[in-house]
Amino acid sequence: GKSSLLNVALRAYQSSHIRASLLGSSSVASRFLSNSASIFQQADTKAEEAKDAKEEAPKQESEQKTEDTTAKDSKASLLHTLKKDIRETLSSDVPVFSATKLYTGSVLKPEEYTGTSELVVTKQERTGWQKAFDTLGEKTGLGSVLDRIRGVKVSDTAAFQKGKDFVEDIKEKYETTDHPLLHKVEEVKSNFATGSESSMAMHEIRIRDPYFNLNQFVKCVKFDAPSVTKAFLTHDLETLKLHCGSELIERFTGIFSHFAAAGHFDDPTILFVGDVEIVEIRRMEDDPFIIIQFHCQQLKCTRDKFGNVIDGAADAIQRVYYFWGLQQEKVGVITAEGKVLPPRWVIKDMMWQSRLALV
Repeated sequence: GKSSLLNVALRAYQSSHIRASLLGSSSVASRFLSNSASIFQQADTKAEEAKDAKEEAPKQESEQKTEDTTAKDSKASLLHTLKKDIRETLSSDVPVFSATKLYTGSVLKPEEYTGTSELVVTKQERTGWQKAFDTLGEKTGLGSVLDRIRGVKVSDTAAFQKGKDFVEDIKEKYETTDHPLLHKVEEVKSNFATGSESSMAMHEIRIRDPYFNLNQFVKCVKFDAPSVTKAFLTHDLETLKLHCGSELIERFTGIFSHFAAAGHFDDPTILFVGDVEIVEIRRMEDDPFIIIQFHCQQLKCTRDKFGNVIDGAADAIQRVYYFWGLQQEKVGVITAEGKVLPPRWVIKDMMWQSRLALV
């Protein structure tokens, strides 16, 4: 450091001064003075460098800490978002309820309006432009002329009618032409304006149910799958009427009547219900329509009215794939307690397909 250099210079000065006094020469002292000046200059330079380094060190440490803190905060935020998404997908706190079952409880009835319904004539306030127009007519004395101008409709002029006829002729030629390029333009314009069928369906779904969530919808359908499948296997029409549309109920009535006439019934045992998957989202009859699928592991065993097995076996397990066509109703329901239920998804169609026995 600087103190060590000073001590060296001081010892050198004392030794040189004593030697110079003994020899009676001043050249040694002059060389010592020049060497000492160089030593002090080096000491000052090193001291300044040490001071600058000491001042820069906290700044660099602070910047490094800031960068580390920012990186840690960003990482923590990313992990928090990821955990939240996984938690909402796998174990959502939103209660799972039936998406297809008809609500049969009491509903909130709107209060009947008992106020007046008579028409009342009110004076219309004139706009600022109308007032300025009237003032101009009064000052210039051209009120009658301005009134006539104001009463003229552009649509009644001959020039407007001629231009309208020309536009209609062009439009008619455009609509009746068979040129492939114009058909392609119309197709691109239609796709650009309306979007894909699935996006249009999702748009309509969110208009009817602003809080619609596809993951929650899948959970609610899986909640219905065991009970509806059980009702189908046991020919329980009363339960199916709460979930299915009238056309599907008519189909089930015919199928169940055929089984009842023959005295046959299937074993309704369901061993496992798989996850629900979205197959397609589209529009049908201006209503959103979602096709889903899931599979069940159930017993393949059909008995007659005496209990004899006529198809399959008592321990034969098969995988059956079910496809549901769900149509969203237009409006939801407000219960008597004031709870708002989203529009119901009615099972409009159902298909099933059996696979080879698993055992």
